[in-house]
Amino acid sequence: MITRFHLTSLLLAFTLLAAPAREARGQDLADAIVGVLDWIDGGYELVPENGQWGLAFGWFSEGEEKELRFTVTEGRSYLIAGGGDANSTDLDLCVYDEYGDEVECDQLVDNVPVVTFTATKTATYRAVLTAYSISGSTTYAGMAVLWEVN
Repeated sequence: MITRFHLTSLLLAFTLLAAPAREARGQDLADAIVGVLDWIDGGYELVPENGQWGLAFGWFSEGEEKELRFTVTEGRSYLIAGGGDANSTDLDLCVYDEYGDEVECDQLVDNVPVVTFTATKTATYRAVLTAYSISGSTTYAGMAVLWEVN
């Protein structure tokens, strides 16, 4: 199982590689994701998808979206956590099934959206992270897809 320490290290390494001139922003993002994971009782782990972990990160302009497709298994519970650097003032996160129907959505005015759901069938879903409101011209944000450990 991936521990909070491993996830923090992975997120920090990824953000530092993607934005070497912005180490502080990368640390902000890692701290935001770890803050979200503090709410979890340890019963979740990162979903491996296509040989890589279920993570998606990048630079966003206000209103821009990034998506991550992942396979869900019927009966399994999932948690998708988002977070961003200090410029992320409002991030939204929605999950859609294979038909494009909304499964669950977090549209609260905050920068740490969290969505949980239990898959009703095995299929390919997509999580969409939107930088609804940011401070400045860009923000660095991302999401992690986790599943409940059985």
